[in-house]
Amino acid sequence: MGRRIDGAPWQVRFVELRGATPGPATAIVAGLYGDKPLGSIAVHDLELQLMREQLKGTVLLAPAVNLPALQVGTRVSPDHLYLNRRFPGTPSGFLTDQVAHAVATVVYEHSECIIDLHSGTANMALWYSYDAGDLELTSSFGYLPVVVDFRPGGQVSATAVERGLSGFLPEFGGASLPSPAAGVEGCLNTLRYRGHLGGSPTGPPRLPVIRERPLFLASTSGILQASVSTDSVGSEIPAGRLGWITSPNTGEVWEEFEIDRPGILLMAVTTPTIVNPGDFAFMVGFPHDEVEVPGAS
Repeated sequence: MGRRIDGAPWQVRFVELRGATPGPATAIVAGLYGDKPLGSIAVHDLELQLMREQLKGTVLLAPAVNLPALQVGTRVSPDHLYLNRRFPGTPSGFLTDQVAHAVATVVYEHSECIIDLHSGTANMALWYSYDAGDLELTSSFGYLPVVVDFRPGGQVSATAVERGLSGFLPEFGGASLPSPAAGVEGCLNTLRYRGHLGGSPTGPPRLPVIRERPLFLASTSGILQASVSTDSVGSEIPAGRLGWITSPNTGEVWEEFEIDRPGILLMAVTTPTIVNPGDFAFMVGFPHDEVEVPGAS
């Protein structure tokens, strides 16, 4: 889709793994944002793992969907659009829309379920899955708390659901959690659940289900400092102060972030760091239920 300045076309690489016996068709896509390379690494590791497995059906892998954004290492694509808000895209116009259209055409025609694999960044750790209406499917990934009743428009997985397919969006790792293992193991768990692989799921047998998940954004410029670290992402934290923003000029505290009861830290950034209005600081989830991981003993 589109062309580079030298005339060469942009292309998205897909890997199709076909099992020896018939079965379901599942797509796993990563690299939708250019500042999340850990997801791409997880898909490459997953490919190597699946090559050693007795696979049923078809697994479609796309480790680096948004090459223009990955090239410059930014969440926003070079045309200033967020790819995972543009699906199903259009065949012409903005390059981001062309990428969305090309990817959607392949995954929606050649799979029944999409795992929209995301990760944290070099300075942000994340640990949760966004459910798109099939709680059992989302919980099959394991490892990550499940956030329900939140589905932004234009996501590749959410748009798949609107078209009668299934899907969900896991977010894992980043910052001081650089291992791709949870992304790989979670995808393997869902592939077991979908019937591609045998065996039992790995990870915890039950997961928190979260509806209330306040997101704390900076509303002023300054230095963000924290009482919780990225090491704590995915863990329960006590009530109290999460962090604060001070003036680099005077040291005065300009803004504070607090929770009034214990919760699970879903997102945090490496601190101290300079922030500006709208920058991410923390996200905390308050579980209201639990769900069993399908197949867990």
